[in-house]
Amino acid sequence: MRITRYIVVLATLAGLSLSTPAFAQDEKGDPQAPPTGAQTFGPRANKGQPAQQGGGQRPQAETVATHGAWAIQCTEGKGPDGKPAKSCGMVQQSHSEKNEKVAVSVIVRKISQGDKSAVFMQVMAPMGVFLPTGIPIEIDGAALPKPMIFNRCVPPICEAAGEASAESLDKFRKGSQATFYIYDRPGNGFPLKISLEGFAAGLKALDGF
Repeated sequence: MRITRYIVVLATLAGLSLSTPAFAQDEKGDPQAPPTGAQTFGPRANKGQPAQQGGGQRPQAETVATHGAWAIQCTEGKGPDGKPAKSCGMVQQSHSEKNEKVAVSVIVRKISQGDKSAVFMQVMAPMGVFLPTGIPIEIDGAALPKPMIFNRCVPPICEAAGEASAESLDKFRKGSQATFYIYDRPGNGFPLKISLEGFAAGLKALDGF
């Protein structure tokens, strides 16, 4: 099952971040713009074509509910038809224990189209990440088969996004902690812990927004 509204998803997700993460000031080098193309993380591998956006001002997000460690935030914007539309997602931010200046925002969004639905996850990471590594993910110490792939960098952030497979979602629902790894160079990773408390309840609650 595949939902072909990825362009809209990526645009609306961007407004839900809690704050802009950043690497330490002494990191060197600027990442090159990555090739476009959205991929799933976990056992499946799908393809998509996300939009390339400029760095305009993003809509203000409002927290409308909390489930465990996850906040449900909504923004008011426009849908693909140009009409007003509300976009909601589960949001959580984490700082690295290795370097508190390194942070990521994780956003989970459910998209429905007809009788089908899909769950997208987006990670907003600092500029300066090592793009080829992507973002490996572990759940309770067990690695998912595939990392998330960076889709684009628009200062001051780089974004990785993809549709979650059913197998990956099941692990997120049943797990207690996920660890996202971002790298600033080969072999130098920053683990960022994301609590999965309230993940299942929050995901179910998204149906009401």
